Amino acid sequence: MSLIDLSELRFFLKAVSINAGKVVDTLVDRYNQLLQLKPEQARDVYFEIGRDLEKKGDRPGAIKAYKKVLAELKPDDTEVLFRLGRTYLESGMAREASEVFERFTVIESSSPIAWYLLGVACFSIEEPAKAEGAFKEAISLDSGYAEAYYKLGLIYDGRADFDKAIEMYQKTIALKPDFVKAYQSIGLTYEGKGMREEAVKYFKKSIELDEKKLQYK
Repeated sequence: MSLIDLSELRFFLKAVSINAGKVVDTLVDRYNQLLQLKPEQARDVYFEIGRDLEKKGDRPGAIKAYKKVLAELKPDDTEVLFRLGRTYLESGMAREASEVFERFTVIESSSPIAWYLLGVACFSIEEPAKAEGAFKEAISLDSGYAEAYYKLGLIYDGRADFDKAIEMYQKTIALKPDFVKAYQSIGLTYEGKGMREEAVKYFKKSIELDEKKLQYK
């Protein structure tokens, strides 16, 4: 029996994804036995199932499909690792996400978004030192990463290092002038320093930007 062309899998993928929460492994294993899928083809089957389940909002099903690839087929697959880590984050499973993104960055250290998401995960589980390191790595790879500067500002704010926090928020605004939360955070930081007039200035700016955004909705 000849190996099946991946282009013929689309109908199978559709059928399997509908039943993913129940019998994915059984269906794929049976399909594999019948059509002699190569490991790389089985990887693509599970990956496509995971992506389809993500689109449908079935994150537990997507996680199961991605973990199957990593556990049994291709443990260092960065594309699958990235999607698994992101799905964990979106599911509120920050510790699991941090473990996956740490694994990812060991294999592929040149992805600013992977470092950023590692930082987000570490920040969520109250590991600010690790989060700080990850955000700095993201910025070293992409100096225009406004969100990473903003998250660093939050870390410094949490340490009451207000001057450093303001510096990071200012960099955020320089890169992304409509970043409303950065203006709000600067206002709060100035308030923490007892600089009421400066705080009010940034609070007003954040309100102006919010109102402007509402006008265009």
